Amino acid sequence: MQYKLIGLVVCALLAMTGCVTDSELTQEEVAVQNKSAEAVSGVLFEHDLSDSSSYNIRKDGYVVIIFDDSVSDTKYTEVVQLLRSNADIKGVRAEQFGVEVCGLPQ
Repeated sequence: MQYKLIGLVVCALLAMTGCVTDSELTQEEVAVQNKSAEAVSGVLFEHDLSDSSSYNIRKDGYVVIIFDDSVSDTKYTEVVQLLRSNADIKGVRAEQFGVEVCGLPQ
């Protein structure tokens, strides 16, 4: 019975070490993310799109943003161009209707 318990504990510890990742961000990566987040949220707020989009910022400052289907093509293109031209944003991948709508150069 003791060997089963020890075996169970060892298996549990091995399983837990498999869950450990190196996903912690450095202070520099956090600062990059914060600058990008501030830039994105500012542009979205200025264009009244805060409720019509969702985004994720990678640790290198690259933005992945998804716009709601209700956002017009004109507004979508304008906002994506603004985001891509912002120095605090390293790159932008923007989607609408489940696809990248405009493939503007970065």
